[in-house]
Amino acid sequence: MTRDSLPFAASAPISVSRVALTARDGDALAKFYKEVVGLAEIARAPGRITLGAGGRPLLEIEASFNAKPDDPRSAGLFHTAFLLPTRADLARWVRYAMEKKIPIDGASDHFVSEALYLTDPEGNGIEIYADRPHEQWKWNGSSVDMGTVRLDIPDLVSEIGENDAGWKGAPENSIIGHVHLRVGNPADAERWLAAQEPRRAAAE
Repeated sequence: MTRDSLPFAASAPISVSRVALTARDGDALAKFYKEVVGLAEIARAPGRITLGAGGRPLLEIEASFNAKPDDPRSAGLFHTAFLLPTRADLARWVRYAMEKKIPIDGASDHFVSEALYLTDPEGNGIEIYADRPHEQWKWNGSSVDMGTVRLDIPDLVSEIGENDAGWKGAPENSIIGHVHLRVGNPADAERWLAAQEPRRAAAE
């Protein structure tokens, strides 16, 4: 698999290779990611399950009976974003989610991408999305024009025909597009980030 065949996000100077989750019930969580997200099991060791797409590891689940339930008011993972190679792949997943009545938390058009959001059984957020071709992104100076509006589901699903083969699991070139983290105290987080600016400037 060549790097050129991967989504544009994989060409960023820094990208996320894989995400590791600690689970109270590793088998049940792995089953969810296989059935809902479409990941395939790549490897299994005592207390650890590795899932991915096209042989590429994307998610490691480590079982820990001592793991505490997620506290949405504390710092931690907000969501893991699984980037599908094409808009048609996302349309196939949406049709699959509709057929299987998979609960969805939200669906948004961010101008540069189209995304759906859900939550796994242990409270971890998930984004499943596809980027629009980066050549079509609009720029405001050095910043990409992004926003959040309602996703046009009928238009997305129309990307594929009725005779399409349908969702067969996460396609080969699916990757972790990004990870969003959650802070417990925004003011503390902002102060910490501000303190890093001099160090970042010095490093450059």
